[in-house]
Amino acid sequence: YQHDRDSNSDIVKPPPLPIEDDAFASGKVKLSRNEKWRILKNVAAVSAAFMVQFTAFQGTANLQSSINAADGLGTVSLSSIYAALVVSCIFVPTFLIKRLTVKWTLCLSMMCYAPYIAAQFYPAFYTLVPAGVVVGLGAAPMWTSKATYLTQAGSVYAKLTDQAVDGIIVRFFGFFFLAWQTAELWGNL
Repeated sequence: YQHDRDSNSDIVKPPPLPIEDDAFASGKVKLSRNEKWRILKNVAAVSAAFMVQFTAFQGTANLQSSINAADGLGTVSLSSIYAALVVSCIFVPTFLIKRLTVKWTLCLSMMCYAPYIAAQFYPAFYTLVPAGVVVGLGAAPMWTSKATYLTQAGSVYAKLTDQAVDGIIVRFFGFFFLAWQTAELWGNL
C-alpha cells in the first residue's frame, strides 16, 4: 500500500475491491421481479408483526395504572420497562445484532414482549416487574434491528428499481409507522 499513502497524513488507503459486474458498480442491479415482491412482503410482514404486537402491548400498558393500581403495581411495572430500556439502549443492540444478525435479533427481541403480556393474567410484583425488565432489555435491540432491516431492505429495493435510496427508505418507514400507529386504535377498542 505504499503508493496509496495520502500525501497529507500517515493514513494508508486499502486497495479498491475488485468489481465483477459493471451493472452492480453503477448501482443498477437486475434481479427477478420475485426479489422485489419478496422485499415488499418482508416490509409488510415486519409492519404487521409490530402492529399486532403493539396492539396487545399498548392496550395493556395504557391501562396499567388503572387496572393494577394496588400498591402502584402498574406504574412500577411500566417504570421497570423504561429503566431497563435505558440500560439496554447503551449495551444490548450492537452486541445482539453482531451475534445474531438483524433478522434474528428482531425475532428474539419481539418475543421479549410475550412474558409481560402473559403476566397480565396473574398480576403481582414478582410477575410484572421481572417481565417488564425483559421487555425493556428487548425493546432497544428490537427498535434498532427494525430500523436497520428497513434501511437495508430499502437500499436493496432502490437498487433493484433504480430509484433514489432515500426516497425508498422514507417510503418503507412511512408504511411501517402507518401500520404501527394503528396499534393504538386497535388496542384501545
